[in-house]
Amino acid sequence: QMCIRDRYGGGSKLMVGRWLFFPLLVQLKIQAASPMAVWRNSSVGIHAFLTFDSEANRSDIAAYAEDIDYVWGASSAHLQDWRGSSNPGIVLSKYIPYCRDPAPHLTNGTALPWWQRNHPELVLYRCDRVTPAWECFSGEGCHHVSVPLDLSNPGTLAYQMSVAVRPAKVEGYNAIALDNYDLRNTWRACGAFSGPSGSWKQLYNSTDDQQYTADVLDWTKRAVDAIHQEGLLVIPNYSDMSMSEEVLTVCNLTDGILAEAGFTSWNPVPNTSSFRNPPPMTNPAKFEQQVRFVRNLQKHGKGFFAINEWGSGNDYGLNPSKFPFNVSGEQNRAIRQFITAAYMMTNGQSSAIFLSCIQCYGGSSGGLGNFSLWPEYAAPVGYPLGEPLKQPSSGVWTRSYSGGLAIVNPGKEQQHVVLPKGSWADVYGQPVSGPQVTLPAASGLIVLRTGASLSPTRVG
Repeated sequence: QMCIRDRYGGGSKLMVGRWLFFPLLVQLKIQAASPMAVWRNSSVGIHAFLTFDSEANRSDIAAYAEDIDYVWGASSAHLQDWRGSSNPGIVLSKYIPYCRDPAPHLTNGTALPWWQRNHPELVLYRCDRVTPAWECFSGEGCHHVSVPLDLSNPGTLAYQMSVAVRPAKVEGYNAIALDNYDLRNTWRACGAFSGPSGSWKQLYNSTDDQQYTADVLDWTKRAVDAIHQEGLLVIPNYSDMSMSEEVLTVCNLTDGILAEAGFTSWNPVPNTSSFRNPPPMTNPAKFEQQVRFVRNLQKHGKGFFAINEWGSGNDYGLNPSKFPFNVSGEQNRAIRQFITAAYMMTNGQSSAIFLSCIQCYGGSSGGLGNFSLWPEYAAPVGYPLGEPLKQPSSGVWTRSYSGGLAIVNPGKEQQHVVLPKGSWADVYGQPVSGPQVTLPAASGLIVLRTGASLSPTRVG
């Protein structure tokens, strides 16, 4: 399957009643991979996945495995628990940082000495030629454990395959999760001592160096080809949902996308407005871009898994418990309905969602079994009856399902939406009175057809 470039908004628009529909056009073809694993068919209902499972326990896996489609970064300690569960074919991915050492050899908290002794030519440095291009994250600082590696050097991929990918296959993983994937030189890499006689070799000059992008894409192609030869899926953590040629190349090469940015945005830095007052869940331009991007992926057999972070987590020590106070409980139904409605707007046959507080991963994420399984996910929505539709005048999006209707208002003003004829209820079992519903700014809503007989037929 291929993730193609569409000409969205480029003059090819269809009016359906008062709704605006943007078709997707095939432009590129590539040879499909034939991995051992296949994505679970998500076309009926609401599907969830789990971000890491290191804090999960065996009893919760046994109880809720059927409700999880995929584990991003599954721990080796739980592989047999999943394989022996009611969902033995679940996709379990081995965590590998795409540009850093996946199997650090530590000395006093850093792996740099081992690399300088054994493979000095593969270490990627900043322009001072002394400091490795360590990964640094807001709220977490810089990490000196996994040494940054030169992806343009074939020795890097050979090492990654030897110490991480092939052992993962032997352990029982059926996918590889590439974390922190980026086409920009975010950590200011500059070069390596890989020239003649170990001399300095300048590789990059800036964070926007196009050579860095080209080297990452070249490594991605080589890595995916090699990983597919081992029979494993490849899923990078990559949240750029633009339709640029570079992003679509990543989509074409890999088997799916994990979008850590998801459908939400919450600034985790203390003492900011979003710490005290939740920001808007979305905006019109952002949501429209996400809809067209994800639908394009889904139409071409690619997986899409959205991590949705809402409320402070462990970063900056704000919420050490990692309990999702801003997601759990009746008072937080709005965020859960928005995420569920956004998922319904974009889902095809291979998609799932995860919703918790910021970086609240590992199987301690709230909801059923601490697996981020929320009440709204049990709504009998059925399967999609067509594409998402955008109302030109209000900017409201809807998508009809065999058992219900998903509505998203990404705008700054509340909107009134007239429901199709019939009897409707909300996902909590309460009748919806009147012919219309009101959606606050930047919100989502799901209504269910009452008395409908839901067919189990799965469609794309």
